[in-house]
Amino acid sequence: MVSKTRRVAWIESLVIWGPGGSNQYGLGPTATGKPETHAPLAGARAGRNDRAGQSHAERSDLAGDLSDLPITWHLWPEVSISRAQGTFRSFDRRRIARWVLWVALAVHVPIAVVAGVRSRIVRPGSDFDNYYDIGLKPGRPYLDFAVEFPLGTVEAFRAIAPLAGTRQRFGVSLVVLNVMADVAIVSALCWGWGIEAAACYAIAAAPLLDLFLLRLDLWSTAFATLAVAAWRRQRPALAAIGFAAGAAFKLWPLTFLPLLIVPFRARKIATPLATAAAAGIVILGLWLWVAGPLGVYQVLTFRGARGWEVESTVGGLWMLFDRSSMRVESGAWRIGSTIGPISIALFAAGTLTSSWMVWRGARTGHLGAGWAGGIGALLALSALLSPQFAVWMAPAAGIAWAEGDWGVALMTALIVFLTNLEFKSFPPLLRGEPGALFLVLLRNVVLVLFALNTARRLARAPLTPSASADQPTT
Repeated sequence: MVSKTRRVAWIESLVIWGPGGSNQYGLGPTATGKPETHAPLAGARAGRNDRAGQSHAERSDLAGDLSDLPITWHLWPEVSISRAQGTFRSFDRRRIARWVLWVALAVHVPIAVVAGVRSRIVRPGSDFDNYYDIGLKPGRPYLDFAVEFPLGTVEAFRAIAPLAGTRQRFGVSLVVLNVMADVAIVSALCWGWGIEAAACYAIAAAPLLDLFLLRLDLWSTAFATLAVAAWRRQRPALAAIGFAAGAAFKLWPLTFLPLLIVPFRARKIATPLATAAAAGIVILGLWLWVAGPLGVYQVLTFRGARGWEVESTVGGLWMLFDRSSMRVESGAWRIGSTIGPISIALFAAGTLTSSWMVWRGARTGHLGAGWAGGIGALLALSALLSPQFAVWMAPAAGIAWAEGDWGVALMTALIVFLTNLEFKSFPPLLRGEPGALFLVLLRNVVLVLFALNTARRLARAPLTPSASADQPTT
């Protein structure tokens, strides 16, 4: 237990004078060491006699401590008590969040170990086997063989596979990189929004982490989270580089580019826009040099796929009525028919919707809601809705929680959890079992309704004069 004297001294330093030598109510030490008076405190002085008969037993222990402070207690007791109690509540929340974060990360560790073991299993046609083939296949990607990944991902495969030497070591290497990306996301959230945001993400991502570690989407998510945290910390040039780097691995971080035009206090937008343009030109130029326009088309159309992925919003509905067209195409189970231009149009519509929601969320002080709802809209409009894409939304749960949008945080975590349930029921889904079909439809309905409701709330929210970049509580 902390002694009463030390507790009182700590309260006095935080509540009365603060870090700058004056308190937030306009009172500070004068040359004589006496506190200055302030007009709004006249009411507090006038009501002091009315409170004089109130016993200390009726007050909290904290109020008893504050009674030893001659300045605060006798001049503005209500203000001081409220301020100090808020400080203690904040301290308790941080302490609880720290424990929750460590517990959640303790859950991540064995999942990562199991993923490392599973990554060594060689199964022809599995994702890691396909990644390894891309890394070693002779010829030029996109031109000599079709690839559905952007340039950064492909070049990572072609750099890691020869260094690993064997398929088993290649798989373990990817899991290690995914673990590092997971830690980077936690660190970025802690840097940008505080430990509560990091703890919320760690909990939200845990149910499906076993899949996230065996795919590639943690890489782009880490770059996007670091970039958004840099934006919040008013490092727009670093944010621009992060968005471009994330888009080199998966295209969805492009939806955050509107953040660079959100007004900040005493900040010009020319530098971050120029940085983003330069980074984008370099990446796109390299991509076109390696693959030409055909490479971009392959990524946008999922290697020219002509079906709806069975877990997508359209594919899930199609599964209800006719499963005769179900087949494996371009590395995924698909159903029905579509064409490449439709996939491109849906991606464009989803990207524009998501970008608006991110921009609106930043302008209204609800960036977490803008992120979660925007990516939800992008996924709902996509012809491919693989379960690992849910990690794109997971960091938004932490940001929304830190911003006070607890409902958004819980709904985001719920979508990740429902995605976990439908992923674990994938074999029954292919057999058309009612329970598995229900899970897919339920997840998709929740996703669509969440995106629509979030867009409505953001449209009605008032704009803030400038984006806030207050220092997070850690």
